[in-house]
Amino acid sequence: MQMNSEKIRTIITQDAEVDDQNSLRHFLLYANEVELQGIVQSSSKFHWIGVPGAKKDQVKRSEYEFEGEVTGPYDEPYRWPGTEWMQRVIDDYAKDYPNLSKHAEGYPEPEALRRITKVGNIGYEGEMDAPTEGSELIRRAILDDDPRTLYVQVWGGTNTLARALQDIQNAYESRPEWPALRQKIMKKVVITACGEQDPTYRSYIAENWPDMQFVKTLQMKSYAYPWFVMPEGESKDSLRAAFMKAEILNGKSALASGYCTWMDGKVYEGEGPAGQFGSNPKIADEWYGAKMGFPRPEAFDFLSEGDSPTFFLLFPCWGFRTLENFAWGGIAGRYHRVDNQFNSKGEALNVWDVSMDAYTDREGKVSEVESMWPYVADIQRDFAARADWCSKALYDHAEHAPKLDIKEGTDLIAKPGETVTIHAEAYMKPDCGLDAENPLTVSFSLYREASAPSAAEAALSCGSQAANLVIPASAKAGDEFHLIVKAQSAGHYRLVRYQQVVIKVV
Repeated sequence: MQMNSEKIRTIITQDAEVDDQNSLRHFLLYANEVELQGIVQSSSKFHWIGVPGAKKDQVKRSEYEFEGEVTGPYDEPYRWPGTEWMQRVIDDYAKDYPNLSKHAEGYPEPEALRRITKVGNIGYEGEMDAPTEGSELIRRAILDDDPRTLYVQVWGGTNTLARALQDIQNAYESRPEWPALRQKIMKKVVITACGEQDPTYRSYIAENWPDMQFVKTLQMKSYAYPWFVMPEGESKDSLRAAFMKAEILNGKSALASGYCTWMDGKVYEGEGPAGQFGSNPKIADEWYGAKMGFPRPEAFDFLSEGDSPTFFLLFPCWGFRTLENFAWGGIAGRYHRVDNQFNSKGEALNVWDVSMDAYTDREGKVSEVESMWPYVADIQRDFAARADWCSKALYDHAEHAPKLDIKEGTDLIAKPGETVTIHAEAYMKPDCGLDAENPLTVSFSLYREASAPSAAEAALSCGSQAANLVIPASAKAGDEFHLIVKAQSAGHYRLVRYQQVVIKVV
């Protein structure tokens, strides 16, 4: 696959859980947005193939754990779906590819995806026994001469990444260039992870690579199994069966047709009868969600893509600036560096966790929620539009998102007490699939949670294409104010794009 130096580069690692399979199908509809350099299967505490003679301590950590997480054994498969499923997903991508590539440039050819799809360390939870094709792919990417950040997505355990790093350490630790190489790698590799699904981040990566950025994208209530508990509103509507059946599971896309939802009749290899989300009629009553008091799902409700925030924050198409600073927020939410995480040597770890934001529900009640929740409806509608692309051989027969520019640019400076004016230029690309007379709506908001505390005193006034922000007289040099500009089409999918304007006080 040819390198594109302007694209964000990333490698996916996953443990093949049902929601990982959903995430891969979703991701491939956006495979044009980044340079995908690997799809690697790992193990986790939830899924492994087993290694003869391997033993697991029988330690129960939580009443909600699956039995295998407590007892193992490590020498037998546990909830193991095999590895062939990855090729079947790429088969479906190959069916969608001809039309997808009519709607956007940059979709990789299916055979290119097959060449970078590898099996990593899958033996058992945290297995790092030997190099694998997957760990070698990661190792080579870490050591290459590409100056771009390498974003390693972790949907399962970190063990295959840890093995790649361990092999690098073993090869270079005794050489004079090691200290500089180690620092370079800690800066080059950024981990976006759905939590810690095996012990290897703590036991190896944190111990030997403490300054490697580890971003926990655990927006689990927003886009995973517990979404039922979130406040009512458009985001929740977009996860319910009515939307899923009409917009995602409608047969327009081979990738989307293989997508798993609650009680949809699908059978998943490796899961026992009790864990069949699609085909066990008792799953809604017997699964751990029922034990935790979650509302009961209905057939075809959204199941989970708990790992997808690891890549949502990578996509430049949304217009957010998350990768400049995870504290600035974006489509996958806002994050903060945790200040109480250390390894056994007392070294501070570069761990980031989810921040909460205010959300106004359908009844007007304001509550603090995961910071991704306000954007879920945008994500779902865009997902549906991409699935629709797969059924449209002509560009102008499908809907596409608007374009949005800020006349003044997205980095501005101001003094305390000054009024900052910005002008938005929103437009549709010719033959966008919408009537040219269809109006675009532009809105402005001050992202107070991402801004300096003095933002509480800021005054924002908005028109249809422009906004004025009065910087408080109490603002101090270095304070930042984040204006979020949103353009939305009036088509069926009401697609949106954003721009994030950062105003720095001098």
